[in-house]
Amino acid sequence: MLLLGVFFRLVYLDGKVFWVDEAFTALRVSGYTETEVVQAWAEEPLTTVAALQRYQFPLGDRPLSGTIGGLAASEPQLPPLYFVLTRWWVQLWGDSIAVMRSLGAIASLATLPLLALLCRELFPTRVTAYLAVCLMAVSPFQVIYAQEARPYSLWTLLTVAASWALLRALRRRRWGDWVVYGLMLTLALYTFVYTVFVMLAHAAYGLWERRSAPLSPPILRPILVSQAAAIVAFLPWLGAIARNWQQGLQLASWQRQPLPQRFLALPLAWMTHISRTFLDFDPTFGYDLSRLFPYLLAVLAILVGVIYSLYRLWKTAPPSASRFILLLLVIPALGVIVPDLLTGGQQSTVSRYFVPCWVALGLAIAHTLASWLPQRLAAISLAGLLTLGVLSCGTSAAALSWWNKEGGYIPYVAYPINQTANPLIISTSDWWLFSLAHTLRPETALQIITQLDQVPAIPAGYSHYFLYSAPPILRDALQQQGFQLTPFDQLDQVPLLCLTPPGTPPQPCPPTPN
Repeated sequence: MLLLGVFFRLVYLDGKVFWVDEAFTALRVSGYTETEVVQAWAEEPLTTVAALQRYQFPLGDRPLSGTIGGLAASEPQLPPLYFVLTRWWVQLWGDSIAVMRSLGAIASLATLPLLALLCRELFPTRVTAYLAVCLMAVSPFQVIYAQEARPYSLWTLLTVAASWALLRALRRRRWGDWVVYGLMLTLALYTFVYTVFVMLAHAAYGLWERRSAPLSPPILRPILVSQAAAIVAFLPWLGAIARNWQQGLQLASWQRQPLPQRFLALPLAWMTHISRTFLDFDPTFGYDLSRLFPYLLAVLAILVGVIYSLYRLWKTAPPSASRFILLLLVIPALGVIVPDLLTGGQQSTVSRYFVPCWVALGLAIAHTLASWLPQRLAAISLAGLLTLGVLSCGTSAAALSWWNKEGGYIPYVAYPINQTANPLIISTSDWWLFSLAHTLRPETALQIITQLDQVPAIPAGYSHYFLYSAPPILRDALQQQGFQLTPFDQLDQVPLLCLTPPGTPPQPCPPTPN
């Protein structure tokens, strides 16, 4: 399972579409801001794919402060640690999609030995640690986010590291161990702000343990002191969040948008999140019960197993271990779910916000399997879970896109463009252009229109013209200039059209992929 886990995390690192969130990671790493990019497009609307690359990789013309400042001003909800590490990583190993994604893959692999150490702090037997590592090694959720240029694998690593550091500090009672715990929390906070829910779970664990053993040495006080130190260290970024609060709210506005039939859609999403930790064969799941049906029996079996594992954990695990795992599962989950229930939002439909919960869930199931191991049902359950994980990872490994990445249409846009000798792509200042640019030849020309009320004349001399992701006002303006718009066969859902210049006989669109 370890070898397969390494293989699935490192194979085809550049195979899937580099979607818009990853393109924004690359923009932050380059040190440029959205304002500078739009200004450059306004000054030089005719550009090339190669010119766009300066905004996707660090070229040495922007200092590290550009990365940190761009995040603070434009995306304050994203702390800078992952982006700074990625910038250094790309500068060291080269500017490619595979290199940019490889940092997350390495962080995901580093989580496995730390998970074993966490299990050894929680449970008396090594078997539980072996099983937990095997399950995480081939977990479809862990693998797909290990191959994404976003901070979630690093957050997983630091969540496990902080939890292990806490339990070790409580066992050894040394001040140096509390320093390590505070440092892990600080790094986790600088990776993802939802670490605050992990801190609440740890504090609740200390309080519960103190009440269960009132005569034991102080437990809650050192936890709170270490957490306070981490918060003090995080104050500079809290200041950036406070200064740019409205910008952060605007970028996260989708989380507050109402979800149709949310009292059905939300539980279905949560159920799907849980099942994807072990089973994932659907690249485009859309929270539709009819689409869930092919996997319904397997999903329900996994949910029943999860519920029983939590019951078994509470009944048979060491009390301190069961308390720790249940709090790490429940408190971060409530931190994401409760705002949706109160405000009607939809952030809990995104499984990456539940990272601590999936760590806790894996620990609970590993304990149940370890305590069952002499029984035939345990062996069958373990074999089934590992088989589902391996098959799921194998299914998604060579896919061009998956459910965690929007923009699965990008390869279908790039294919006909790359079949032409000298194309020109006309588009608005759409950030998906960066995602598309990673699939095109460097010399491909782009005409980027930033003001729809002032559409410039389109230059002549190109072999083919394409219109990408254009609003109706731009289509009308081009038709007024004499261009003919032709849709592609069998690509009705793809935002790409062929253009025929005025006075030119119509020609067929380039071939599309099968």
